[in-house]
Amino acid sequence: MNEDEIRRAVARELREYQRSQPKPKGMVDEVSSAVSGCMVLFVVALVILGMVSACNR
Repeated sequence: MNEDEIRRAVARELREYQRSQPKPKGMVDEVSSAVSGCMVLFVVALVILGMVSACNR
């Protein structure tokens, strides 16, 4: 499994996760949803970087 396959799989899972979430109501909900989305992307990026660095050892 190479980096491109990992990125595609992560993007696919994020899209499915976002589709399964109920639509936010109001500005506060939209901001909190955006913040949680950014946190999820950050965690996913850390996981991918960890996998890549482990493979390069």
